[in-house]
Amino acid sequence: MKLRILLFIFAILLSGCVDVEICDDNSDSELVAKFKTVKEGLTSDSTVTALSLYGIREGKSDSLLYNSLSTSGFVVPLNPHLPYSSFVLKIDEQIDTLTIYHHQELYLISYTCGFANMFTLEHLEYDMGTIVKDSILNEMVDAEYESDENHIWLYL
Repeated sequence: MKLRILLFIFAILLSGCVDVEICDDNSDSELVAKFKTVKEGLTSDSTVTALSLYGIREGKSDSLLYNSLSTSGFVVPLNPHLPYSSFVLKIDEQIDTLTIYHHQELYLISYTCGFANMFTLEHLEYDMGTIVKDSILNEMVDAEYESDENHIWLYL
């Protein structure tokens, strides 16, 4: 009887030492872009009345990532398989292709949660259709970004 009680107490103590880690479901690294305008040397936020954003992946059909009536920016995932990510932006009736060049690294979140991507932004290219200028504010795109974080500004 004493052996059973000791085994029971030992099992309870042992189960208390096991730490169960709860993972954040979002391990995706997403780029946050905001639209801006410059008037008389002053930069201000800009809202577009209609934005459609398509992701371009070689060998795959284009996919609609964002479709909105009115927005001041967008959040998109970057391509971990290539050193660049390409998007087609349709703002109102104007179309522009945005290519974001980046370097990608994997890092371990934890043994339980696995790996996440960290991207370092290098430079941006666009067709000069709608976007006239860009600014990289935060070159590190990580899964652990803050809610108010901006990575790039696109000037219209």
